[in-house]
Amino acid sequence: MLRHTEPVEVYKALVAALADNLLPIAAIGATFFSIGFYAYLETGAVGALAITVFGVVASIGKALFILFHRRIIARREPTLCDIRKFEAGHAITTWCMAAPMGALGALLFSLPDLSLHVVATALVFGYCAGVATRISVRPKIATGAVLLTAAPAIASAAFHIEDARLLTGAVFLMFLISALETIAHLHRSACRLITMRLQMATLARRDPLTELSNRLGLREAYDALPREDRSRVAVHVFDLDGFKAVNDAFGHATGDRLLQEVAGRLRRIVGQGDIVARIGGDEFVVVQPGLKDPAAPDALAQRIHAGLSEAYRIDGGQTIRVGLSLGYSIASSDTASLDALLRDADATSYAVKRDGGGFRAHREGSRSMPQSLPTDAIVAGPQAVATA
Repeated sequence: MLRHTEPVEVYKALVAALADNLLPIAAIGATFFSIGFYAYLETGAVGALAITVFGVVASIGKALFILFHRRIIARREPTLCDIRKFEAGHAITTWCMAAPMGALGALLFSLPDLSLHVVATALVFGYCAGVATRISVRPKIATGAVLLTAAPAIASAAFHIEDARLLTGAVFLMFLISALETIAHLHRSACRLITMRLQMATLARRDPLTELSNRLGLREAYDALPREDRSRVAVHVFDLDGFKAVNDAFGHATGDRLLQEVAGRLRRIVGQGDIVARIGGDEFVVVQPGLKDPAAPDALAQRIHAGLSEAYRIDGGQTIRVGLSLGYSIASSDTASLDALLRDADATSYAVKRDGGGFRAHREGSRSMPQSLPTDAIVAGPQAVATA
């Protein structure tokens, strides 16, 4: 199995790029068939015909493997194990194509006809240039293909060409070294570009302060939830009561650290598969999918309220206590609209805030009072006590 040194997400993208080579493979296969058949007609060499047949079969196998790779990608997200198998499959099929390229080039250089030498040069270095350009995303595969193609042809040319034998071999060798350097350069460039693209995609979907999802990340994660299991989904919306007092008393740096602590607690409180997002200054959203137990949303709301209402020690200094006003709404997973759920939960959250804070479920016809704790932001420390 080939080893990779890139980060996993970069590695996945690089291997996926190998599935984009169907048209070049078809062109190379057709070119190889034309050159091989021409060589057979000109020389009558059975070896040329055998090499041509093997190369065409290898090209068809490579094309079929690319189609298989594309089909799997289109149907599901491949696992890391799948991706490693794809890379191994591309390596085998690519090298099976490269070997007859090198063999045919070596055969043509061994013949005295100069026109065949020109054809061999075009075949070998045309293929190597294509490999360096299209398969360099996996440098080990590309390097193996270039060596399998160029090395036999260069050795044959250096041995059989009588005029300027050493010069011809040296020139071909320099082209080979340049191709290998180009493969390494293109691989580095591809890694940088993919890393930058992944970082930008992450930044677009993440809140940089808390590293929770932002509005875009929340929507994409919600849209990716399964819709066909007849379960229900709950959306919890809350903001911190007294957060402004923290900023006023101790500054925005302390307020930012408090938001980070809140985000850390939320990650520990929510269940696996729940979605956590920060969508405003001190406004947070928790999506609770796949609900089977009707009591689960209320239980999570209680855990969130209890966990986030405990005192915070910011950087080992002042102790801060904030309250929160939480509301949630529930709908069937197959019909639920994120916007509608957010709107209903937000309305309940504001109603809870007017009633003194705490939390309350959003249920049609319900006028139950919220379960509340003190909502003033009590900041205990050496400097001041602040209230909202």
